[in-house]
Amino acid sequence: METNLDPLWSSLGGGALVAAVLTIVRVLVEYGFRHRDRRLDQAERRGAFERDAEARLERVLQDRLSEADHRYAILLQLHERLKDQYAALHAEHAVLVTEYRVLLQQLRPELPHQALSEPLS
Repeated sequence: METNLDPLWSSLGGGALVAAVLTIVRVLVEYGFRHRDRRLDQAERRGAFERDAEARLERVLQDRLSEADHRYAILLQLHERLKDQYAALHAEHAVLVTEYRVLLQQLRPELPHQALSEPLS
């Protein structure tokens, strides 16, 4: 009794071919999913890095702005003090010029009054 194994081998070969094709398709699909997941992870990490960098930059800029505001307030106070000092010195100068002219008039009464009223340089 001879059995014909050709149909068996051809059906086994066809099944192996189908299994091989399905395995290749599965591997390609898994590769595609892994590649997509890797790109998504990279994009997420890049976005997190950019957000962190923006937050650091914002903190640095806020610190610099706060420092500039503090320096501005100090300089504004200094400016006000200098204006007050200038006004006091100007008033003192006017008093001293008047006293100087009075003293000159007492020491040299012969000087005309007009010469005493000329501005001092």
